[in-house]
Amino acid sequence: MILQLYLHFPFCKRKCLYCDFVSCAAGEDEIAAYCRALEGEIRAAGACFPDAQVSTVFLGGGTPSVVPAPLMESILRTLRASFSFRKDVEFTSEANPGTLTEAWLDTLQAAGMNRLSLGVQAAQDPLLERIGRIHTFAEAEQSIRLAQGAGLANINADVMYGLPGQTEQEYLDTLRRVCALGVTHISAYSLILEEGTPLCRMVEEGALTVPDDDTCAAMTEQGIDLLAGYGFRQYEISNYAKEGCACRHNIGYWQGEWYLGLGAAAHGMVPPTPAEAQQGAVRIRTANPADARQYITTAAKLPTERTTITADEAMFETMMLGLRMNEGVSLARFEKLHGQSMTERYGAQLESLVRDGLGLWRDAPGGRAFALTARGMLLQNEALLRLMD
Repeated sequence: MILQLYLHFPFCKRKCLYCDFVSCAAGEDEIAAYCRALEGEIRAAGACFPDAQVSTVFLGGGTPSVVPAPLMESILRTLRASFSFRKDVEFTSEANPGTLTEAWLDTLQAAGMNRLSLGVQAAQDPLLERIGRIHTFAEAEQSIRLAQGAGLANINADVMYGLPGQTEQEYLDTLRRVCALGVTHISAYSLILEEGTPLCRMVEEGALTVPDDDTCAAMTEQGIDLLAGYGFRQYEISNYAKEGCACRHNIGYWQGEWYLGLGAAAHGMVPPTPAEAQQGAVRIRTANPADARQYITTAAKLPTERTTITADEAMFETMMLGLRMNEGVSLARFEKLHGQSMTERYGAQLESLVRDGLGLWRDAPGGRAFALTARGMLLQNEALLRLMD
C-alpha cells in the first residue's frame, strides 16, 4: 500500500487576519505536550499500517518552523521508526519568514526534508502588514537565500492576490520578484474572505476594500501568462512549477491516493475495513479533533471521526479534484479506481461542458483524459454543478 503522510502543527507566532485554519499562539510547554501527543499518534498509526510504503510527507500548519528543532527532531525520528519510506520520498515542510532558522533547517534536512514551502504572499510591505503577516518581503528573501544556502534546491513560494487595496501591477510585480529569487514552484491563491475572520469583518464594515471579481480574473490570467514566460507551467488551478518540480504530495490528493492525517484537525483518506466495505464504503475519510488541548488528551486513540464515502461520492470526488489539474481526469485511471467508465457515468454532463467551451478531451501521459478549458478553470464551480446533476 502506497501512503502519503500529512502532519499538522497548529501553532503560529501570530494568526494572520485572513486565516481560518486551525492555528494559535502557544507557549513552550503546550508545544512540547502537543509534540509528545503527536509522537503517540504516529506510533499508533504506524502499527495500523505496517505494510505501508510512504511516498510523500508534508508538514503543514500553522507554522511548523515555530516548533523548536529538538522537538521536531524527536517527532521525525519517531516517524521514520514507525513507517517505511520509499527511497524517492518527497518530504515537504511549510515555514514562514520570520521563524526560519539555520538550526531548524539542519534538523529537517537531516531527517530527509527535500522540499520547502514558504509563505511569501506579497512583495509590498504595506500589503503584508494589511493582512497581518509578521514579516517583510526582505525577510522572505533572506529565508529563501538561507534555504538555498543550506542546499535546498526545491522551494515553493506561496503568493496571494485579491488582497485589500492590491493592484494588478502589484500582484504581477510580486510574481516577478519571487521568480527572480530562483524558486522552483509557486502557489498563487486568490484571497477568500472567510466568515468570522478579522479581515472579513474589516471588509464588511468598510474599513478595507478588496478587488472585484473582474479584477481578480484579470490578475489570474495575467499571472498565468507572466509565469509561463519565466518557465513555470500551470499544472493545477493555483500551482505552477518548473520542469520536474510539481508537488507530488498535492497531486496525490487530486488523484485520489491514500493519505493519513496526523495531528490536531488533520484529515485523511484511507481504505475501509472489511466491515465498513460490507456497509457500502469504498473509502473512509478520517478527522482528528480541531482543538489542540483535546487532541493532546486523545492522540493515541485517533482518529475520532470516520466518515463513509460511497461509490457515487468517490466518483464525484475523483472528478472534482482531478479537474483542478490541467491534465484533467484520465479515462483509464477513473475506470481503474471505480470499475466504471467515466463516459458511462458522466457522458451527458461532459458533452454539455464541451459544447459550452468549459471542457475538452485531450491526450495526457496516462492516455485519453477529460479536462477543463482555461474558461472552465475560471468557472470551475459551474462545471462541478453540472456533474452533480
